Amino acid sequence: MSSSIFSLGNAIRGCLLVGLFGVCFVLVQSCQPPATGLDVYARDSLKKLTRRESPPALPKTVFEAATGETLTLEDLRGKTVLVNVWATWCPPCIAEMPSLDRLQNLRGGDDFQVVTISIDRTTYEPAKFFADNGIKNLSPWHDGSYGIPGNLQLRGYPTTVIYNPQGQEIAILEGEAEWDSAEALALVDFLTRR
Repeated sequence: MSSSIFSLGNAIRGCLLVGLFGVCFVLVQSCQPPATGLDVYARDSLKKLTRRESPPALPKTVFEAATGETLTLEDLRGKTVLVNVWATWCPPCIAEMPSLDRLQNLRGGDDFQVVTISIDRTTYEPAKFFADNGIKNLSPWHDGSYGIPGNLQLRGYPTTVIYNPQGQEIAILEGEAEWDSAEALALVDFLTRR
């Protein structure tokens, strides 16, 4: 009797091997933690969205606008706040600013606010950038103390930090994102329970 690669015995062994791989795949998948909360939204342009194990405390820094108006993050308690730290000399920061402006237009209100904090040399540089580039829904806040990068333990720009209404950091995203994308709007809706 000649042995063939297509014998009944080989077919059974092949089926058992495929079944064994299937069982291994299911076991590996079952060991992975399920995507919950913010993890569900960390995809596409928000794939770098993470939680820090030990987030820093809410900074007490006073930010200033070119108009002389001041703001602290403590002033925004009661809202979900998306803080974007940026500079006019940072190309990825400039690229994402229009999407932050659109996000504020689409979702800003009593329960959510986008706050952009410039680390430029003066309050006038971000204000001029906003005026020259049609950024109409955001205020050009400036950190004159230059302490915000250290206070928030930032590693680069742009960096976006999200705070819950109690002023606790709940997520950070280092780098550029599309803040008016479907996943970003869904994230804001989840955080504000819209």
